[in-house]
Amino acid sequence: MDGGEVRTGVAGDLVVRRAREGDRPAILDLARRCLGWGADGRYEDLFRWKHDDNPFGASPRWVALQEGRVVGFRTFLRWRFRRPDGSVAVAVRAVDTATHPDHQGRGIFRRLTLGALEEMVDEGVDFVFNTPNDSSRPGYLKMGWVELGRPPLSIVPVRVRGAPRMARSRTAAELWSEPSRAGRPATEALADDAVVDGLLARVPPVARYVTDRDRPFLRWRYGNEALRYRALAPGDDPAEGLALFRVRRRGASTEAVVADLMVPEGDRAAARHLVRRVARTSGADYALVHTEPGLLGTPALPAPGLGPRVTWRALAQAERPELDGWRFTMGDLELF
Repeated sequence: MDGGEVRTGVAGDLVVRRAREGDRPAILDLARRCLGWGADGRYEDLFRWKHDDNPFGASPRWVALQEGRVVGFRTFLRWRFRRPDGSVAVAVRAVDTATHPDHQGRGIFRRLTLGALEEMVDEGVDFVFNTPNDSSRPGYLKMGWVELGRPPLSIVPVRVRGAPRMARSRTAAELWSEPSRAGRPATEALADDAVVDGLLARVPPVARYVTDRDRPFLRWRYGNEALRYRALAPGDDPAEGLALFRVRRRGASTEAVVADLMVPEGDRAAARHLVRRVARTSGADYALVHTEPGLLGTPALPAPGLGPRVTWRALAQAERPELDGWRFTMGDLELF
């Protein structure tokens, strides 16, 4: 997206502006250097899927240039929530960002971020949220973010060794998914318009902030082939309920991440059945799911110290919902 140039005070010859299509190769090169992205085509495809194909809109992105060379970039993934009153909140998620090692310590990340926020306020974006790690969280808090906390997380061990393996795997999960034959590809389960629309119509509204899920969103979010999302239904008909998940490595363990769980009329028994089926059939050591405390029952275990910490910053919307005012899923918060 074209944007006007803004001279900054970081350095006399530094320019911060909205990224243009011609900046893409330099952005990808910088991501490979700074973020550990591989040279294979999966990363470029992931970038395109995430930032160009999103039905909520293409990601706004900014670059910092010195002498015409991209030395930093900042992207925000567009997101949309339904408020408790049913109105739509336009949001962004702060995601991919990098600064060239030779230019770190000069405030480029801060300048890119704050400049972007100022523009997005003018564009009517209500708020920004993200799940920064321990090293980057302090920087966000200094720029006005507040910490909402950790949404409730539960694990369902599959085997006796599942819980101990999880306890030893306190490290970041792998980006790419492991193969699984459980269920069927999510793209197949979401292919029938009438079935998907019918299921969504039967998922009851909640008096919280919740992602504005519709058919285009679900097909985009769980349709990336490289991430290998799978789907399980209670029977043969996805209209009876659907668990969308993927299997990934986390240290020495393998986890099945239940990214989204949709059941008609909020059927708690159906939700428990689906999560347990994911755990049992996925080949993972345990299943991981954001859900209401007590929903899953035994053998699910609460995991209060696990999961991402959500941070939030006001843009056009001043009101900040507390953590219990949200209904997050793993699909909202996992890194992808």
